[in-house]
Amino acid sequence: MCSMLISAFIIPAPPGSIRGRVVPYNAALNVWAVSDADTGRSTIMNGEFEIKNLRPGRYRVIIDGRKPYKITTRPDVIVNDSAVTNVGDIILDQ
Repeated sequence: MCSMLISAFIIPAPPGSIRGRVVPYNAALNVWAVSDADTGRSTIMNGEFEIKNLRPGRYRVIIDGRKPYKITTRPDVIVNDSAVTNVGDIILDQ
């Protein structure tokens, strides 16, 4: 009975997030994080983004470049519970 009572009060860990910057800062509007179990999206503002509420796992970060810039992908981005993963600068190619 005591173990059932304790397990009822276990609070799940807060989700993680991915943060980064797009160079040049006005080359894209949207960014996605895609894994086998989860997908997140964010708008890029002044070149910076943060995709929040992601489950732990391995993600591909996909930036949809505005013409003349290309779609750019950053593979193997690891997200952990309660942590912000900073991918740094992502330079878009033309």
